[in-house]
Formats: sequence, structure tokens, C-alpha cells
Amino acid sequence: MEASLQSNKVAGFAFFDVDDALITLNSMLSFQDYWYKTHNDPAAEAAFRQAVAKHRQPNACRVTLNRMYYQHFSGLLEADVLDTGRRWFNHMRELFPNFYNAPVLAELRAHQAAGREVVLVSGSFAGVLNPIARDLGIDRVLACSQEVKDGYYTGELLTVPMIGVGKQKALESYLVDATVAEASYAYGDDVSDIPMLALVGNPVVVGGGRIPPEQLSDLGWRVLPAA
Repeated sequence: MEASLQSNKVAGFAFFDVDDALITLNSMLSFQDYWYKTHNDPAAEAAFRQAVAKHRQPNACRVTLNRMYYQHFSGLLEADVLDTGRRWFNHMRELFPNFYNAPVLAELRAHQAAGREVVLVSGSFAGVLNPIARDLGIDRVLACSQEVKDGYYTGELLTVPMIGVGKQKALESYLVDATVAEASYAYGDDVSDIPMLALVGNPVVVGGGRIPPEQLSDLGWRVLPAA
């Protein structure tokens, strides 16, 4: 990693949140819908949907919701999840022509053309993020790290969820000095992305609807329209 960090000292990095930012849907919930359509398990599906409904309340803690989500992977075969993630991606790309958020994708391509390394930063997981990264020619993905034992998920995370402070801490390893930070860009759509966006010289809010208007105005950051 060190060589890559040094090579980006001038160009900086471009960090992209994924769900409802780079793509126009929530990959985590969309994957679960696809999983239960292709893996018939009514009891597990009911338990998952009840848990989501319980935790997705106004002002709910996204870190708690994220941990709850991955607990429902307990006992699943990693290879099956990764394979289903690839099939989910292909299915979504065929089903939704606007899978990618066009204004955000255009900026991503511009960064690649300018020589900035693009990094995906998401509370989602490798099974759905890796196919997106491969499709866009992206080598680095910062995501939730799931514990696997004997080829099966335990339902636990190995690190803090890649949300809020989790994203902030992950970016700090890339922004090795003030020069790199000032030259870098970050894109996010949610109030929880503010700690990440605040680290770079060029923060961009996607959509703006998930940050209170008065707070968005005070921040003074560029707002990129959602698709």
C-alpha cells in the first residue's frame, strides 16, 4: 500500500460512498431481497425483515443497524454469498439501466482520467462491492470486514462498521499528510458521512436530502444533484 499512497501524493484520492450515492439503491437491502428470492428460507427471511423494521426507526443508530444486518449472515457459506453477490450485480445491472448515479459516475470517471486513485468506502460488504469495483476498474474497497470460520460467516464483524467514525478512521490511513488531504475528494449522501467528508479538501454531498438544510448551508460544501 505504501507505494500506492506515495504515488498519489500530488493527485490525491477520490473516496466514494456507494449506497444511494454512487449507485441509486441500497445494496445491502437489495442483496437480501435477491438472496431470499434465490434461497427459499421463509423463517430466516421473516426474522430478518422483523429485525430491520424494528431497527429502522427515525433517528435510529446506523452503527447498531449495520451490526444487526450482518448478524443475519451467521451460518451462511462465504462462497455462496460471494457467488450470489456476483449474480445480484448482474441482475441489477440488467434490471436497472440507471443502476449507477450518472452525475456521480461522471465525476468518478473524471477522477480516474486525472490520475486520482478511486476508493469505494461503504458500510456494505465485499459480496456486492467487489463486482461494482471490478466493473468500474477500482482496486481499493473499504468495507465492513466479516468474520469467517471454516468457510462460514459467524455473523460478527472484525472491525467497527464502516459508518461515520469508521469511515473517518479508514480514510486517515490514506491521507498521510495535509498535502494529500487537500488534494483529495470525498463523496457522501448522509449526515453520517460528514466526518469522512470533513477530512478532505474537496468534500461533495450527493443529493443533500439526508443532511439538515441549515447544517448543509453552514458547511458550505458543494452539492451534487442525485440522478
